[in-house]
Amino acid sequence: MVGLGRSDLKCRPRRKTRLGLSGPPVSVRGLVVGLTALAVGDAVRLVCACDTTVRDAAYEDPRDVHRLCVMGKSGDPSTRHLGEELVNWLGSAGSGLNLELIHVSVDDPNARWTDYGIPSAPPSWPVVVLAGRRTLDRTSFFIDHWEPGPTDAELERLRTSPARERIRQEVGRRLALLLYVRGTDPTAGAAEKVLESTVNAWGKKEPAGLEIVRVDRADQRERLLLSFIGAPPSGPDWVAVVFGRGKLMPPLQGPEITESRLDELLQALVGECTCLRSPASMGVDLLMLWDEALDRRVVKLRTLDDPQTSRSADRVVGRVENGGTGDRLLRRTLRTLGAVSLLVGVITAVVLVRRLWVRS
Repeated sequence: MVGLGRSDLKCRPRRKTRLGLSGPPVSVRGLVVGLTALAVGDAVRLVCACDTTVRDAAYEDPRDVHRLCVMGKSGDPSTRHLGEELVNWLGSAGSGLNLELIHVSVDDPNARWTDYGIPSAPPSWPVVVLAGRRTLDRTSFFIDHWEPGPTDAELERLRTSPARERIRQEVGRRLALLLYVRGTDPTAGAAEKVLESTVNAWGKKEPAGLEIVRVDRADQRERLLLSFIGAPPSGPDWVAVVFGRGKLMPPLQGPEITESRLDELLQALVGECTCLRSPASMGVDLLMLWDEALDRRVVKLRTLDDPQTSRSADRVVGRVENGGTGDRLLRRTLRTLGAVSLLVGVITAVVLVRRLWVRS
């Protein structure tokens, strides 16, 4: 998967002028407001921290929505007709895909082509470009294109594939899936033992366990998936962890595929979900069909209130040996006390600063 760099953002320096005769400097006021907002946010996070795992929280987050871009000249009848056909397809057979249709004029001087995963305007048109989109950092990457547009068979490959269908059916009842693309070099298949050992080990740790989903590089039905994940036609073994509604973690290749590295990735999924480590920060959602019926079939691992909570949650308040309701009450009490103390301190500081402003 080829991602594009972030756009450079330029900000004007803040002027240090006064808002009024008795008003504080803008820079000082901004600092106080910023610190207050940060403290309040921390307090809210302490009280309302997710009592669930990262893996389970992934089913609450919106998915990344990818782009099917119809590109042509403004007012061109063939481009307009192509767009209408794809709108109808998305409303019927393509319903449930995390995909949106976008019309792009090739003669628009303000078009940002990197937003569609390509470096510049297409040399010919009409053309349909499939671009991946990572919502978190607003980056796009190229997946495939069709001139002038996809055929019925290509639309079906866009809609689903054997591996994506397997992911769709299995991911909700597993901790995660291990997406495996066997290599073509002399070391091909070396990852097999690592994957099997990881599956066995995690089957003892988590009742939901893991499952391996194998993808054939030579299967044309998987062409879009292989392009999406960035697995070339040839190369070493390739493995990625998939969880939630098809969220793909950064892949491992060749010698990178070890039990310890996979354990590290999987351990993050059973850790506490927080604003600082949300599921959205851990990968990009595959282009895949999903609906509410699949959400209802999801088997949750547990909440962090359960006796078998994760080690990361134990470290927040220290290990409590008795377990059960006592743990829940202690965690929530400490969170609430910490939040109240933080807010009292901030309010006191703000009052003192305002008094100094008035005196001056």
